[in-house]
Amino acid sequence: MKIIKLTLFILSWIILSNLLLAQTSKVGTTGAQFLKIGVGAGAVGRGEAFVATANDISAIFWNPAGLTQLKQREAMFMHSNWLASLSFDFAGITLPLGETVGTLSFFTTILSTPEDVVRTVYYPEGTGETFQSVDLALGVSYARNLTDQLSVGTNVKYIRQSVWKMHGNSWALDFGVMYQAKVRNLKAGLAISNFGVPIKFAGESASLFVDSDPNFTGNTPVKAMLQTESWELPLAFRFGLAFDALQMRHGHLTLSADMINPNDNNEYANFGCEYAIKNLVFIRAGYRGLGMEESEGGLTVGGGLTFPIVSSQLSINYAFVNYGRLEATHRYDLAITF
Repeated sequence: MKIIKLTLFILSWIILSNLLLAQTSKVGTTGAQFLKIGVGAGAVGRGEAFVATANDISAIFWNPAGLTQLKQREAMFMHSNWLASLSFDFAGITLPLGETVGTLSFFTTILSTPEDVVRTVYYPEGTGETFQSVDLALGVSYARNLTDQLSVGTNVKYIRQSVWKMHGNSWALDFGVMYQAKVRNLKAGLAISNFGVPIKFAGESASLFVDSDPNFTGNTPVKAMLQTESWELPLAFRFGLAFDALQMRHGHLTLSADMINPNDNNEYANFGCEYAIKNLVFIRAGYRGLGMEESEGGLTVGGGLTFPIVSSQLSINYAFVNYGRLEATHRYDLAITF
């Protein structure tokens, strides 16, 4: 009976996601692309197939329902030298409030360019001004167990993109569900990310002076504002499975697979594995973007170490991601439970 209920639940989510995505399907035309960059070197190292595992604070990104698995307070800081000399950073903290209350988390994500000189046709060496592009997301998460096997979670996040004198703001929600079976640690995860308000840019650079009647001499130009297009957020539906394929005395091997249905590309799959030795040493590998239109690269590898410190734990993780003709990226994170 439980299997039938789970199957019906999964089918309902798939139908709902397809209806949502069908209304906004615009390949390559969504804004706030930084919201698609994977968080957590541990999750990225296993091919970004993490929606059904989501067992650390990076669950905020992959599936907020997974935050219920954290029984202690945990903080994470992640940094990556992103493509084209950009910097990508994430910081978050989660606060378990008890089984009957749930888990509360706070997080921020930042993608930024180095500061550069403003140049024009008349001032090719610089005008004396500088500019920078910064994409920012600030959010709060809440997750709770509904039963000993089923948990749910959600994120509410504020989104802001700015380029010199232009900026755009938006709000979005993420929803997640996780089901854990009692056989071989089998888990199923479902998540919808970035369901929110389209983002639209405005600012000083959109202003200009216009002659209201160019056929009449003597008019004084008036100040006007250009109206920009609005852009949908990168909505995505994820469904994943994970299970322990091999259990040994000193370690276990976990395999995972995710199917992703985004509104700005075709459906694709991520696959990954992690071998944990006494939950202290972790070896990871995976492949991301299988089936994605015009994808670059896909191979990921990584590893991690956990150091017990009294009643706390310190974890260090690394992930290498191949982007084909683009340069590879290296991601590092530091997490502590306390």
